[in-house]
Amino acid sequence: MNDSVVKSVGRVFEVLELFEAERIALSATAVARTLKYPASSTVALLKSMVQLGYLTYDHVERSYFPTVRVPLISAWIEHGFFTDGHLFQLIDEINTTTDESAYLSWQSDLEMQYVRLRAGSQDQEPAGKAGTRVPLFGSISGLLALSQKRDVEIVKLVERINQLRRKSEPQVDLAAAMEQIRRFRQQGYGFGVEGGIGTLAWVLRQKGSTRAVIVSVLGPAERIKAKEKTVVQAVRTAIQRAGAA
Repeated sequence: MNDSVVKSVGRVFEVLELFEAERIALSATAVARTLKYPASSTVALLKSMVQLGYLTYDHVERSYFPTVRVPLISAWIEHGFFTDGHLFQLIDEINTTTDESAYLSWQSDLEMQYVRLRAGSQDQEPAGKAGTRVPLFGSISGLLALSQKRDVEIVKLVERINQLRRKSEPQVDLAAAMEQIRRFRQQGYGFGVEGGIGTLAWVLRQKGSTRAVIVSVLGPAERIKAKEKTVVQAVRTAIQRAGAA
């Protein structure tokens, strides 16, 4: 957990993300063991989430499970994205049709944050997990998000990042970044290799928002390169069907 996050708040969301990953009822012991929390504070946290209506408790099985209140409080976000279709269904469809890991991310200040993922059947370990943050200028999804901005805005972001960077960190190479951004604009999607991982990425259209939302397909570089044309066609078809093109 990031040191800047209030511990009690961070733990609530870590518990919800654990249920999202496991998709089964969990005992307090299982939650504490997996998240490495003290047993007593785990029980207190889970009981509080039950009282607030976000978890339900089975006294016979001694297990906890999320209630429908969890998805309901955020349903307006998903339904506010596109004129037609549903955001999470789109991610699931892309995952199924490409048989690769599908990621949903959006810009959070100077970073991109993964907010949902569906792991490919061939990948034992996904390249990231929900909540993972990657640099805006150091990721394919980030550069694609930047392709939606004006050049003058991109220059200002580079200046800000270079001012905030530690002395040990390299400066953002504006010329190299702009070269990729212009290529992404021209071809209508992003493609690149980072640390042996190939990434294909698209911008999703939203209603009444300027936030850049990106869907990405990730996998071993050679496999993604070999499947680029078929993946591009499959994802474009899915996005168009969802009304997000």
